[in-house]
Amino acid sequence: MGFSVTQRFDEGAIEHIVMVSVTLTMAETNSLFLSGDTIISWPEGDLRVHDDSAPTGSYQAEGQTVARTGMFVSELARLAHGLEIGYRQTREAERAVTLIRLQLLRAGLQEVG
Repeated sequence: MGFSVTQRFDEGAIEHIVMVSVTLTMAETNSLFLSGDTIISWPEGDLRVHDDSAPTGSYQAEGQTVARTGMFVSELARLAHGLEIGYRQTREAERAVTLIRLQLLRAGLQEVG
C-alpha cells in the first residue's frame, strides 16, 4: 500500500491544488475492506468548488456543486488520476496536505516518492 500527497499552484485557475494518490493491490483493497475502510477527510474552510462534475473535491447534488470533505481510502485508490482538491490560499492547502498525510499514515499506508 502506498500514497502520495503533493501541492502545487495552478496559475490558470488561481488556486492551490492538493493532489492525493493511493495505490493498492487487489489483495490490499480486500484486506482494507475487511478490516474496516477508513474515511480520509480534509479541511473545507477554504475549498474552491469547481463547476464541473469531475472528481476534484466536489460533486453535483440537486443542480449545485457541493464541496466534498471526505472519502474512503478504497475510493481514493479507485481514482485512476488521484484526487485534486482546490484551495484559494496556500496556508489551507498546506494544512490539508499535513492532515491527509497523517490520516493515511494512521490507516497503515506508506508514503512513496
